[in-house]
Amino acid sequence: RFFFYGTLVAGSGNAVARAVHQHLEPLGAGWLTGSLYAIPDPQGWYPALVPGEGRVFGQLYVAQPGFGAADLAALDAYEDFEPGRPEGSLYIRRPCLVEAASGNRVDAQAYWFNQPLPGGALVVPLGDFAPFARERGLLAFGLE
Repeated sequence: RFFFYGTLVAGSGNAVARAVHQHLEPLGAGWLTGSLYAIPDPQGWYPALVPGEGRVFGQLYVAQPGFGAADLAALDAYEDFEPGRPEGSLYIRRPCLVEAASGNRVDAQAYWFNQPLPGGALVVPLGDFAPFARERGLLAFGLE
């Protein structure tokens, strides 16, 4: 299972997300414990999940037949995660516990920001990237 909270959520307008979601089934909304920031980039804003005490909201997905190593590699590459060199990666993919909308806690993998937050990073106070970006007119990263 995967927990996506930003530009990889289905329908985000991102080419990588669109390709990978062909092999993922949505399980619904969920949240995990952490803090969320919006990071500025010349190609658009993107979210950064870091340890914290708040709630970060997103969507749960489960891999379907056809999801393979190439799909996982595409996700990792998009998130600048190098499994063999995590210390230099922008994000790391790691297991986490997600509270599903159903009230069940499920194990999933999420991408956690793995570098110091850059200047200009904005706190996403309610932990939900898409409405935060929309309300402030921030263009999301990776849109075509």
